[in-house]
Amino acid sequence: MKPIEIIGAGLAGLALGNALQRDGVPVTLHEAGTLPRHRVCGEFICGRGADALHSLGLGDSLAGASAHTSTVWYIRGRQVLQRDLPQPAIGLSRYTLDQRLANTFQEAGGQLLLNSRKKLSGHEEAIVHCHGRKAVRSEWIGLKVHCSHLRTEADLELHLGQNGYVGLSRIEDGKVNVCALFKQRPDLKAKREDWLLEYLQQCGLTQVAEKLRASNFLPDSHSGVAGVEFSRIPSTDTSTLYLGDAYSVIPPFTGNGMSIALEAAKLAYPVLREYASGAQTWDESIRRINRVQHATFDHRLRAARWLHPWIHSDRGQYALSALARAHLLPFALLYSLTH
Repeated sequence: MKPIEIIGAGLAGLALGNALQRDGVPVTLHEAGTLPRHRVCGEFICGRGADALHSLGLGDSLAGASAHTSTVWYIRGRQVLQRDLPQPAIGLSRYTLDQRLANTFQEAGGQLLLNSRKKLSGHEEAIVHCHGRKAVRSEWIGLKVHCSHLRTEADLELHLGQNGYVGLSRIEDGKVNVCALFKQRPDLKAKREDWLLEYLQQCGLTQVAEKLRASNFLPDSHSGVAGVEFSRIPSTDTSTLYLGDAYSVIPPFTGNGMSIALEAAKLAYPVLREYASGAQTWDESIRRINRVQHATFDHRLRAARWLHPWIHSDRGQYALSALARAHLLPFALLYSLTH
């Protein structure tokens, strides 16, 4: 079998590496940071992502996850929607899931290199890019923390404020993941661990801030990321293979980022196994994977890009609120478009 190198030990890289290594393909996985670590992530996996893990033989990594069946939305502190999810989903922290997948990869004989940056010299064969978000100039900042003793009104809460929103997702061991996206405020001065509360106050989400203050923050779980471009539609005509966030980042209100990463690993796995066995060339493998990614993900990315202004803008939130009050908000349709 030809060896394959993967850059980035995120969900796509770890899931793909596990599947290939288990089938006898020698895999080296380069991770620029350390594992496990907390990442800015909604930590919500809809049905397709969980199904992808099971199909790759990695279903045991979801043990102990929180079951999600309900959601509630608030706009400027007012509840506008409470529904059952169209499909069951699960909540599991990236810290836990990444560690489990890293362990199984190494147990299968895979080589995991931490604090490793693969040096690239050009068009190289058998390199899969699964690294994180590409840094760009952006007006957005993402913040995340885990809380205990935090009561939620549903498995998933979405709170929309002025120029920002925050999601509360139940995860394992009775914890809640709090993940938010805000338009950056360069004038905001606060300690790193206070940023989330300060941004919530500035966005008019005072009730959420008070709710969080009454809970227990898990201090090591604070994380943030800036410079993120959402819903970029990649070209299928490329000589480089990108999966997961390296392919594109869907806005976090969809809760579909983890699923897309896991689905991408599932889509790429059989094609890369054929390459490793010598059944096809590297360039043909890239073309095949890019075509199937385009067919699977691009409609979700386009729908999310269209919906995003409705989520964070004053005018969009007013329209969403009016539709919800009139019982005209097509929640099931919106969910299906972005999942």
